[in-house]
Amino acid sequence: MVRRVLQLSLQADPLNLLDGGDVGGQQIFVRKVARYIQFQGYGTDVVTVRRSPEAPVRFSLGHLGQVLRMDLPLVPVSDEGWAASAPELAARALALIRQEGRAYQMIHSHYWISGLVAEQLAAELGIPWIHTPYKLAQWVARTGDVISPVRAAAERKILNQADAVVVSYLGEGDLIRRLSPDVTIYVVPPGVEPTQFFSRDAGPVLKRLNLPRRPAIYVGRLAAGRGLEGLLSTLGEIRLPDEFRFLVVGGNSGEVEQGRPQDARLKALRDRLGPHVEFLGAMPHRAVAPFLAASSVMAAPNQGPTLGMAVLEGMASGLPVVGTAVTGIQDWIADGTDGVVVAPGRLDLMAEALLRLWSDTARARRMGTAGQNRIHRHYTGEKMGSQLARVYREVMGHERHSAGSGY
Repeated sequence: MVRRVLQLSLQADPLNLLDGGDVGGQQIFVRKVARYIQFQGYGTDVVTVRRSPEAPVRFSLGHLGQVLRMDLPLVPVSDEGWAASAPELAARALALIRQEGRAYQMIHSHYWISGLVAEQLAAELGIPWIHTPYKLAQWVARTGDVISPVRAAAERKILNQADAVVVSYLGEGDLIRRLSPDVTIYVVPPGVEPTQFFSRDAGPVLKRLNLPRRPAIYVGRLAAGRGLEGLLSTLGEIRLPDEFRFLVVGGNSGEVEQGRPQDARLKALRDRLGPHVEFLGAMPHRAVAPFLAASSVMAAPNQGPTLGMAVLEGMASGLPVVGTAVTGIQDWIADGTDGVVVAPGRLDLMAEALLRLWSDTARARRMGTAGQNRIHRHYTGEKMGSQLARVYREVMGHERHSAGSGY
């Protein structure tokens, strides 16, 4: 009999085309979890909320998986709205999975909204439940941010009620331990798809964009706090080499129109930098790979913790990464070996390192190869699936404890 896991990812549809918005990295991660856990012999149904009437209620996700989308009269837009909708979401999810007629051995919820629903379903179905927080409010909060008391209370409740918590980084596990001393914590790093992110010929991208040589690149959201605005401002104060180009990939749909960012501050920086910067806008996840492989160095200027999927994918593509010393970036970069790590706020040092590696192609290639070898050796989706399967077996009680806290 196939062991089946119910994945709850209510705010992040793993099959969303552009993988963007507040949950871009989360969508990618959930999709990888659902895919690679099937290679370990687990069936998986991912329950999410349908955001478009064109999206099918049921869609295949691998040989043992599918995505199930629930309809809501009104999709919440605030933390308070999501928390208030938890009972209705639980009732609709329960009706949907009973309609499917499947039996599950465990629930794996993603993000706090899904955790509120998972708590109710786990009690109703009488099965164990593990939770992945992703962006715990106390973890990602930056100076001046207001933490929603509703969300903070919900997250603390989830940590105290779940059978176990799965996180990507030891630093996140340390914070959870302080919030919930008794919860079982597993650390399972995210993995990269090595058949998608790898070294390849840069010629087609360079020709398409009319680039004189390999550019530097940023991949991620355009929101404040990601550090992009500050990095561009710093680059604007430097006399840049004539051939230097900086590609900006990402953002929500509509944030970049015909190469021009709609945000007034980013638009002003784009005009100031002229041909040295190019905004490519949002694109499907699979479409990012050629742009990474055609670049020479990657910038990760995040000023706070992040999931860090783009960093992993950049390194897998053979790029050295210049990043900040925050969780989700410094966890991957070996400073001086496969990239450069600078203190948050020191965007001047980041710009210097970025230009230095862009200019020294031989050194950039050596560092990129070192990082690529490490990622492909230790941080693939297959390895993530194998480690997560060990966690599933332990929580289900199918094997003795072997993957404990800090694994």
